[in-house]
Amino acid sequence: MSVSTWTSTRTIRITRGLLTLALVGLGMMIPRVGLPQAITGPMVNAMLIAIVETTGVGAAVLVGLSTPLSALGSGVLPLPMMVMIPFIGIGNALLSIVYGALKGRNRWLALVAGAVCKFAWLYGVTAWLVARPLAVAIGETQIAVQLPAALVGMMQWPQLLTALAGGVLAMGLFKVARIPAEQ
Repeated sequence: MSVSTWTSTRTIRITRGLLTLALVGLGMMIPRVGLPQAITGPMVNAMLIAIVETTGVGAAVLVGLSTPLSALGSGVLPLPMMVMIPFIGIGNALLSIVYGALKGRNRWLALVAGAVCKFAWLYGVTAWLVARPLAVAIGETQIAVQLPAALVGMMQWPQLLTALAGGVLAMGLFKVARIPAEQ
């Protein structure tokens, strides 16, 4: 490997690493603004799609796993929904992975498939947690964690809508930024 090739490769890796760190920071900041789910959700989902396009699936998964923690800290994710943090992170990862796997065929197909996978995962998990609540041990006492119906609703159909809205927002940004569609 020539010195110029090595230098170029190293520069690209450093730039990609710094971009990933910046996007993780942005991912943590969006929920902290404290906007309602109808605004925060599409913003986060748009960012996940954009990250897949710019730095790759791995970075998007990292950001997707971190955003629920920030949402909890800012109040977008109410405290009783703390039990949902790992499941939301997995839903974000599913959106990113499915989009990344299918975007080479068609971005719109990738978006719809990723959004449906995220929605189906969260819908199924919340239905399961309502039917079989998790128990938290406090001392020697087991307390079932009941999810309030209104909060369960946040994790079902709105997730499909916010994932699709975020994808449409990302596609609009791609058009403005002239990022070519991979068909």
